Amino acid sequence: MALVQAVEDGKIVSNTSSSEDTKASNNDLGYDQFLQLLCAEMQYQDPLEPTSNTEYVAQLATFSQMEAMLNMQNSIESSNANALVGKYVIVKTTSTSTGETTAVAGFVDYVQYENGKQYLSINGSLYSIDDLYEVADTEYMEAVALGEAFTASVAKLPDADKLTLAWKEDVENLSTVYDSFSSYQKSYISKDTLTKFQELVATMKELVANSSENTEETDESTDTDDTMTTE
Repeated sequence: MALVQAVEDGKIVSNTSSSEDTKASNNDLGYDQFLQLLCAEMQYQDPLEPTSNTEYVAQLATFSQMEAMLNMQNSIESSNANALVGKYVIVKTTSTSTGETTAVAGFVDYVQYENGKQYLSINGSLYSIDDLYEVADTEYMEAVALGEAFTASVAKLPDADKLTLAWKEDVENLSTVYDSFSSYQKSYISKDTLTKFQELVATMKELVANSSENTEETDESTDTDDTMTTE
């Protein structure tokens, strides 16, 4: 019995009824489809000029090599997608109805595979990995977070002309934190924040120094009064 398969857009169409998912999965040319084509080619070849066995073997070898390369590519893509878990990324999606492009940023919670496609879970929603726009470096995210926290802490302190000794511990703690930053992390502190911080540190040093001088003068005055009283 002759083997006849309908072909549409260069792909074999199955004669048996199946679900939409099954039809979608049959769109990729696999071993079964390739062997069906090979059998059809052998059956309908010109008997006067038959194709040699060597050519059939070469076709099969070429197909096997191509499938191996595709499998390796899929494996690499899967590894790259899995490596995004825990990373801070930005995806850009375009609405099919309005055409508006929206950027979504967040950490990748997990990677989900559906119908051969990879989806990233970000902020509780799934986005196609094809929409991935940017992957933020971990060191960069840490520097940005530290810079924002430091800026917020400096903003809570009064201006230098209103500073008092009551803020001494806060200023000293901020100085300790700033000194622990690397030069890269310090680069993410704005110029205005850094200027205010430096003014606060300088003013606090003056306040502490003046307080120490006043304390010494008070002690000396007390010692003098005690001496005069004794005499």
